[in-house]
Amino acid sequence: MELFNQILFGGLAMAAGVAMVKYSFWLTNQTGSIGTVERYMGAGSTYTFYKILGIIVIIGGLFYMTGMLTPIMEWLFAPLAPIFAPFRGQNGS
Repeated sequence: MELFNQILFGGLAMAAGVAMVKYSFWLTNQTGSIGTVERYMGAGSTYTFYKILGIIVIIGGLFYMTGMLTPIMEWLFAPLAPIFAPFRGQNGS
């Protein structure tokens, strides 16, 4: 059942990412421009932001579908492990 969930949610994430890339103009018209993105990246860059975010969602969905998301995230955040080491083993009680 876990494999089915990985395939289903990974596929849905990939479909959402493709929709973000394909319909970035429509998405911007519906939600409005993002002021921070426009200020730092220039006028009209909300479309580019949605396309970049869509590509990241597509890659994340593919990694989740293949079961590679957890190892990649562990590798990516490994430098932060010493910061959270004192919290390991505590069960909150």
